[in-house]
Amino acid sequence: MVGGGVIKTVRSAAEAPFEVTLTEGPGPGQVVARVCGELDAASNPLLQQTLLRALRRAERLLTIDLSGVTFFGSAGVTALVWVSQHREAAGKHVTVVATSRVVTGPLELTGLLERLDVEGMPGSPPPG
Repeated sequence: MVGGGVIKTVRSAAEAPFEVTLTEGPGPGQVVARVCGELDAASNPLLQQTLLRALRRAERLLTIDLSGVTFFGSAGVTALVWVSQHREAAGKHVTVVATSRVVTGPLELTGLLERLDVEGMPGSPPPG
């Protein structure tokens, strides 16, 4: 598998304005799901379906990059919990990239910052 290749881009309907691009990650067995736009209640079924497709494709690591998310409602929170606890996540690692308070605020309020592997927190130094 060559890292970085685009696997698929999923665009939602007009009533759920978000896009997910699945790419092969830089590491072996890694898939990156880059999410852009608004994650509201109408987003949930398609978002979960797309993240499950990415999870199935990832051999060892799924990175969900939410740095392009402009609204992060309960659908986003639900989708992250759902995919991280899905039976197909067994033996795989799921990380979340959250670079703005739009995403980290709801994760903090729900206690998910402690339960999920979240990277790129605003104001934190880059891993290294």
